[in-house]
Amino acid sequence: MTTFSRRQVLLSSVALAAGLGMSRAFAQSDASATLRVQAFGGDAELAGINSAIGRFNAKYPNVTVEVSIDPISTGWGDYVTKVLGQFTSGSPADIYGTAIETFQAFSSRNLFMPLDDFVAENTGFSDFAPSLFEQGSYKGVLNYIPIGWNNIMINYNRDLFDKAGLAYPERGWTWEQFRETAKALTVRDASGTVTQFGYEVPNQNFFVQPWFFSNGTGILNADWTASNMLDPKVAETLQFLYDLIHVDGVSPIPGAEMMDNQFMAGQVAMINRGQWIVQNAKANGLNMDIAVPPRKEKEATIIGFGAYAIAGNTSNADLAKALVLELTSEETQREQGERGGGVPGRKSAASTEAFLAFPPSAFLYYETLPFTVPVPSPANFQEVEKIFIRHYTAMMSGQESIADGCKAADAELTESFTRLKQQMGG
Repeated sequence: MTTFSRRQVLLSSVALAAGLGMSRAFAQSDASATLRVQAFGGDAELAGINSAIGRFNAKYPNVTVEVSIDPISTGWGDYVTKVLGQFTSGSPADIYGTAIETFQAFSSRNLFMPLDDFVAENTGFSDFAPSLFEQGSYKGVLNYIPIGWNNIMINYNRDLFDKAGLAYPERGWTWEQFRETAKALTVRDASGTVTQFGYEVPNQNFFVQPWFFSNGTGILNADWTASNMLDPKVAETLQFLYDLIHVDGVSPIPGAEMMDNQFMAGQVAMINRGQWIVQNAKANGLNMDIAVPPRKEKEATIIGFGAYAIAGNTSNADLAKALVLELTSEETQREQGERGGGVPGRKSAASTEAFLAFPPSAFLYYETLPFTVPVPSPANFQEVEKIFIRHYTAMMSGQESIADGCKAADAELTESFTRLKQQMGG
């Protein structure tokens, strides 16, 4: 992972203007066609996409752009299934917005066109962190143009901390300090019913992974080729989360629905989320800030990022490339980042006063880059995610013991990787 100093993060966009202005498009301005874009995200992402399409149509007035946006409310595994279904049925989009969790799943099936020459011919892409392009390649071929990224942080309600008389979290806080903080932020009525939870134990794969990383472990091995569920540190991490629910009573059992609404309403004091939550926090006037996840063995969190890919069988490749230039432009990235659509991949777009103004510790997004770990994203990600979450939720609810859940998940993951190896000719 490429690292950045505070000074580098705050580089003036003026210094990059020359490079940013040298992007090339390839299509004729009088071209006529319809482009379909399958995007992901919420209002912030859609607003930025529509602005980009407006600029694109100023150059290509005869091109109609149709956008479908997926909120990814049930995880990236379901998105993989959805996109594969579009290709299988013969009705794929021309451009896909997707994320690192899906890269190997899509590229191993040769769904998207190589973009190495496209990037080489458009020097404006030099404003992106090089590591994003490295992670957007599969077997040495670049299929993905990066956009925004997210690292999971502890998002917390400052008003609830103030009401409880608690100091805001500082870098280096520990699991036990987090636990005591969550206890202090949990409120019960006279009958003992919780009216305010201190924390939401996550219900999604991406949200929960920092707990493993900060304990020096992960549910998969380092190169994402096998299960690591039998590592004692995995069970230790799961036990800690289980105890937050069943021993300390600071969190409900993870359910199918996320607790974003409860967080916005002041019913949950802390949750694990990325920068995308900023758009809702602003809309709800929430006095929110972020903290680096607590450490057990080391300071660590997860990073995932979005990107655009172009279908390999599109009949409008040049127009699709021209639209991708707008969708990944500094202007689009700045708008989406300031609205809360993720940390911009372009350093210039992440250095504006508006982006750094909220939450108050927004500078921490980039400060965590030196110790972020990419979300484990093997080619069988959709199976890995479903297997892990199924056993994770069973363990968190007490339907399955930690020991039995880890063994069962390990067996299923091992079978999945065996099938993957056979499919890949290994």
